[in-house]
Amino acid sequence: MAHGARLIAMAVLSFVFAAKAIGDPGSPTFAAEAEPSAAVDASALPEAFFDETERFDALFTYEVRRGPARAVFNIARRWRAGVAELLFDVREPASFDKWAMLLRETRGGSDDLFAYAGDDTDRRVVRLASQHIERQALFELFSLGDYRPTPRGELSYEPAPDAEAGTVPCKVVIARTQHAYLGFDEVELFFATDSGLLLESRFIRDGHEVRRLSTTPGDYRDIGGHRLPFRRVARRWADGGETEIVLQHAIETPGLPDELFTDLNLRLRHFPQF
Repeated sequence: MAHGARLIAMAVLSFVFAAKAIGDPGSPTFAAEAEPSAAVDASALPEAFFDETERFDALFTYEVRRGPARAVFNIARRWRAGVAELLFDVREPASFDKWAMLLRETRGGSDDLFAYAGDDTDRRVVRLASQHIERQALFELFSLGDYRPTPRGELSYEPAPDAEAGTVPCKVVIARTQHAYLGFDEVELFFATDSGLLLESRFIRDGHEVRRLSTTPGDYRDIGGHRLPFRRVARRWADGGETEIVLQHAIETPGLPDELFTDLNLRLRHFPQF
């Protein structure tokens, strides 16, 4: 466990200092958008998916595992004027339960990140500039990029030839960033042809795949009308590492208060318990 804790510390500190219904996946809501790729607007399928799975206020509990390392954390997420605010509250291991981060999206990709890590940040809230978000820790154990939702207009899309994710036929869409601020410059999105569920995201930087995020249709569950992936696997080609991401709880919670999403609250720790 000590080795696992060290891995978590390295992953998160490198970021800080380098810078309830469970049901069936449901009917194929996105099938109408999944006509032959060249015949429709390439943005229709991904934008419909992101609207359903990401663009709503909610509380989440996640568990991540990478080799012997393990962490559990809560996320409070809300949308305001089309961009998201996310509060990350680390719960386990106990040695890191004072750690918290606040991410505020801004249009154009200049996200703001505030971090508090107890004695590791001298009991201060540290503000990180947006360019730090594209550093290596974006793709580590505690990868903020795996939970950061996609605002409308942030990506541009074009169709690609159909392919398979595992053995599942998929419609493929290429999404590109307008600026190199997210750690990648394009991502190949694989949507199941029969359901529109996103099964695979292949992140490309400078023409090379650097990361892959995968799930299966059976890993999706319906929570209040939102089909969400309850298990994903992230792989990095740089080190061959594999991280399992498990969604333990999800609650839609409109009207989360302003006081929750402040840098001061990272120290005060007035976080929702659920």
